Amino acid sequence: MKACVHVGAGVLELRDWPAPSAGPGELLLRVRGCGLCGSDIAKLVGDRVTAPAVLGHEVVGEVLEAGAGVPRFAPGDRVVVAHHVPCFHCHYCRRGSPSMCRSFQRSNLDPGGFAERVRVPAPNVAHAAFAIPPGMPDETASFTEPLACCLRAVKRCGTAAGDTVLVVGLGSVGCLLVQGFRLAGATVLATDLLAERRRLGLAAGARVPEREAELDGALRAATEGRGADAVVLTAGGPAALPWARARVRDGGTLHYFAGGAGEALPLSLESLYHHELTLSATYSASPVELAEAFELLLRGAVTVDGLVTHRLPLARLAEGVELVKRQQAVKVYVTP
Repeated sequence: MKACVHVGAGVLELRDWPAPSAGPGELLLRVRGCGLCGSDIAKLVGDRVTAPAVLGHEVVGEVLEAGAGVPRFAPGDRVVVAHHVPCFHCHYCRRGSPSMCRSFQRSNLDPGGFAERVRVPAPNVAHAAFAIPPGMPDETASFTEPLACCLRAVKRCGTAAGDTVLVVGLGSVGCLLVQGFRLAGATVLATDLLAERRRLGLAAGARVPEREAELDGALRAATEGRGADAVVLTAGGPAALPWARARVRDGGTLHYFAGGAGEALPLSLESLYHHELTLSATYSASPVELAEAFELLLRGAVTVDGLVTHRLPLARLAEGVELVKRQQAVKVYVTP
């Protein structure tokens, strides 16, 4: 079969790759499409994966084979699957940190979704695979995993009804976060440097002032001058932290949704200490959030209209990566 392979130094090539098969409890999928995630690009740019490797984890596929002991799925079914599943019983799982579970990253799809076929391991079939009903588009279903990560961020921020949240960055993740925080009962303000992304944020339900002074005024008005209960950074890296600190209330949360370069954060210990700030991050989501995300997309409680801006064949994945890096694409959806 064909796969778009990371061959090292950020280079992607369309190559032949061994075709997998389904064992007991497993599924073999014909990939119908796979979303390009910012974490895929971070792995390529930072050379964080050992080449050769096939990336892609926002996978929608059609079942070709169902292994022994798989009662929920049959050949021909459309499914959306996720790549990591925890063990559910270790210390990390019991303490609400399933993405830190030692089994979590050992449950990868084989290979990644930027290939013609994918084997879904038995734990993923049991806990991270969902049958797509007629009428639900593939592209909508492909947002299950990124939305799940956003729902986990909402929980990590301790968001309650009546809170005010500021989301920085209105790419596809930022727009999903806006909707997730609104479902939790928060008032959401948001900002982005690009006008077309500010429009996406407005469509997602955020208040998106055009200028920084207007944003600060709206934030003061919404919080009686306190500042946001949480500021969530999806972009900007460490350099954005002082800006975010100036807009979070005493006792509030500064949340990094995405990682980035930099060995130190430009925020003093004194500021954290005297203002009782919480600095948090979200790495991934658990099967609980995956199920919640799929249900929200199925019901239309979260919409993804306008987020996919480019649809490319597998052979043009490298082009999609460049479009995202240059901020010329919001979400790229790749099909074999």
